[in-house]
Amino acid sequence: MNISKKWQIKKSFQRVYKGKNMVISIGNLPLKEIKADVFLHPVKYKDSITYEPMAEEAVIALIAKHFTYDKVPEKVKEYFDEMDDGYLFSESNFDEFDLEKLDVGTILAGRDLSLHPKTENIRKFLALLRDFGGFEIKGIEVPEFFTPSDPELAEIVETEKSYEIALEEIDELESFDGSVVYACDDPIVVKNNELLCSHQFIIANKIKSLKVKVDGEIKEIKKIPELKGTFGVILKPVDEYPFLRVKIQNVN
Repeated sequence: MNISKKWQIKKSFQRVYKGKNMVISIGNLPLKEIKADVFLHPVKYKDSITYEPMAEEAVIALIAKHFTYDKVPEKVKEYFDEMDDGYLFSESNFDEFDLEKLDVGTILAGRDLSLHPKTENIRKFLALLRDFGGFEIKGIEVPEFFTPSDPELAEIVETEKSYEIALEEIDELESFDGSVVYACDDPIVVKNNELLCSHQFIIANKIKSLKVKVDGEIKEIKKIPELKGTFGVILKPVDEYPFLRVKIQNVN
């Protein structure tokens, strides 16, 4: 089957979904200059929706189940049936009320998803949202699992399809206690000598000076009124999941 025919079939399949085209950012620091209707991220900024660090796999699995459960093949539905939603909601600090704020549209996937240890499973859940939830996925490569059983039946491809996907069990969520910062890669958001933080962060880390050492590096405290919670933000390019446990010391 040629590329043009495949594209026509895929577009025909996607036309059955009619959402409001909400733009949802997941895994992008909310302080970044990104146009989105809703931000989902552990760092709380303005009215963003938060979840615990490392909980992206659980959060996206819950979103996938919410938007695709009645449309997915039986094997995927069985996987969703066995998912412990209560545990995932509780441990991720993401709940049904957060889900209700979301609508079908475009998901802007950030680098946190690519750097997550379970990125391959996350990509599979995003594929379900694309293939059965009517979402457009941007910012991350998503695998192809959808295959029409008869490529000539483009108009009835919704009922004439096969779908094979092997979802992995969702890992137990890791705890991030102590002093934790987000390693941002954007010098426009935070300068190299700065530590962006909230008033809660200052109290939680017993900061009593205008400068602190973060793992030995001196940073100037910059309190952001719209920033909430106990995670600071520093400039630090990393090739691992960007939430880091650090040692913070006051500088007299």
